[in-house]
Amino acid sequence: MNATATAQRIATVAAVTTLAPATTPNLWAPATAGIDLTVVVPFYNCGPVVARTIRDIAATLTAAGVGFEIIAVNDGSTDGSQHHVYGIPGVRLIDNRTNSGKGNALHQGFAAAQGAWVGFIDADGDIAPHHLATYLKMARGGGHAAVYADKRHAASVSGASKLRKLISIVYSTLVALLFLLKVKDTQTGCKIILRDALAQLLPHLREQRFAFDLEFFVAAKAAGIADMHAAPVILSTGLNGSTVTTNAIVRTLRDTVTIHRRHLSGHYRQAAV
Repeated sequence: MNATATAQRIATVAAVTTLAPATTPNLWAPATAGIDLTVVVPFYNCGPVVARTIRDIAATLTAAGVGFEIIAVNDGSTDGSQHHVYGIPGVRLIDNRTNSGKGNALHQGFAAAQGAWVGFIDADGDIAPHHLATYLKMARGGGHAAVYADKRHAASVSGASKLRKLISIVYSTLVALLFLLKVKDTQTGCKIILRDALAQLLPHLREQRFAFDLEFFVAAKAAGIADMHAAPVILSTGLNGSTVTTNAIVRTLRDTVTIHRRHLSGHYRQAAV
């Protein structure tokens, strides 16, 4: 965790519990009784859609009988997105003033997590929250350490453009060649993982932006966490916009090279100790 306290703003809204970012993960502590799943929702300039996503998560998990908590992490939004989170009962908010990346936001949310399982989902609404309940049921029923959305799964439905699909295939091929991963889709933004498994991996994860997802799988492979189950996902057309720009793609490629260097140096094998 390399976010500093000076990068944080504590909102004073009664209906939202606002958190200062933790300096060290507390995932080694036992899960809090009654919280089956922590859902971390990182967001950046999503506007009002972030509130709809959070409310949908709460409604879906409540209907499924899942004990849960939601931690929303503002990654330095400049459009006032965080104000839409204010007033949503029970949400825990980490409110960053500066944009440091999705990975950094996830690190902060994970460090505050209290659930037996920890998951995250993109805030833009492209992935419906019912996937979280479905994936949790899959994980428990199948004894999996993690379940993740795979848009290349035979049963998946994707509304992404042909260009986005091509970029995804090219990137997945690159990842397979560099890391010999059997994971076809590292990047789709909906995953859940057993608390103890995440606690094992988190200290070895360094990526602060979109390459966080790739590093997650690379570290898991090095740690011998093999039972990570790919699940189908319904991915909408992205009518709410995307923070994945050309610059973000270039940065992700550069970060992928950095992860490969760490991989070759044996950095991730330490997670197996």
